[in-house]
Amino acid sequence: MRLSVVILCVMYSTANAQWIGSSLPKKIVASDRYLFYQHGGVVTVLGDMALNQSAPEWGPYEFNHILDSLRKRGFVVISEVRREGVDDSIYAVKIVHQIDTLLHNAVKPGNILVIGASAGWNITLMVSSRLKNESVHYVMMGGCWPETYKEYLSLDLYGHLLSVVESSDPHGTCERVMFSHKTLKSKREIVLTTGLSHGFIYKGYKEWIDPVMDWYLDPDK
Repeated sequence: MRLSVVILCVMYSTANAQWIGSSLPKKIVASDRYLFYQHGGVVTVLGDMALNQSAPEWGPYEFNHILDSLRKRGFVVISEVRREGVDDSIYAVKIVHQIDTLLHNAVKPGNILVIGASAGWNITLMVSSRLKNESVHYVMMGGCWPETYKEYLSLDLYGHLLSVVESSDPHGTCERVMFSHKTLKSKREIVLTTGLSHGFIYKGYKEWIDPVMDWYLDPDK
């Protein structure tokens, strides 16, 4: 029997308004930066610190540690453990509503970042397609199997889009997803060489966080 574990994110409050929660904070500060993180599939089944039995060499998926690493970069982090059997579109619609709330409270779209890792990458694309905002930032990590890109060619994608790929990960490049969409304001793919295969998404490694943050600050470079 597989055990589903629901992990409640820990809230933090600092002088820099860094914060972690499963929903938007009650007080929305227009000058804050907001990050929505969509985790990999193993967390849906087993929760925080889940171990992929088919690839134990990747170690546990350090969900809450990843959120804390992103918080320390100066973000209000919004993330929740997705439930088995719930369609991804439900989560995409929820995030779109949350982002709309931020925009209606004077948060600049450039202060919003959506990250989807592995099974969470398609939610990122759904949000981009539904929101239709040119200035929101989106990151997909370790998501593109060689043939899955075909499922997303009909989506009109908007905003700044970054793909993070690990050279040893069989999921491969996302170029055919990105470069078929002329509605994107900017698009870029970064190839890492950590040798960690798909396990590069399992921890808050600086090897992916640093280039994501550099790109976020200047997506057109």
